[in-house]
Amino acid sequence: MSLRQTQKANTRSAIKRVAKHAFLTKGIEATSTRFLSEQAGIAVGTLFVHFPDKLSLVKDIFFDEMDAALREAADAQSACLSPSDYLLQMADVLFSFYDKYAEFARLVLFDSLAHGGFHAKQMDVIVEGVAGRFKQVGVDDNTAAIFAENMAANYFMVLLKGIPSGVLGRAAIDHLAKLNLPFDVSYKNALKKGH
Repeated sequence: MSLRQTQKANTRSAIKRVAKHAFLTKGIEATSTRFLSEQAGIAVGTLFVHFPDKLSLVKDIFFDEMDAALREAADAQSACLSPSDYLLQMADVLFSFYDKYAEFARLVLFDSLAHGGFHAKQMDVIVEGVAGRFKQVGVDDNTAAIFAENMAANYFMVLLKGIPSGVLGRAAIDHLAKLNLPFDVSYKNALKKGH
């Protein structure tokens, strides 16, 4: 890496570090780009070279933190055998993350819903993980897909209900488990038939 590339990476890293601290302590809306540039020791224009707007900076920090949270939980997710366990494990990780970064989550999720993006991909991963677990116990592809789509819709409904208030927590996980109880019963019945 050249000296210029190293300086650019260091500046970008400093902006993100300062912004994360400011966003979490002052709030995203209350933090101006002028404040961020002053704290990072750069000109406002330099900040916009690295991040074209504040939402781009918010997204960059959000996705870094989300990747770290998901990597931490990856082993537990692969060990989940049932579709319900898998979905609840994913929800537990994501809901905890969304609670910790509530203002970030509202901005990024609503932007993703309005313009397409990461949330649709995240839902695809969840649907695929749920459907795959149904298929492992002999549920046909079409039924597994229908079950997975419905379970993901329940996840999304619980998420949308809790995200505006910034509180998902244990009550949201319990609500999701109750909503998906019929699918859990279907999985257990298919498991019994297969053995």
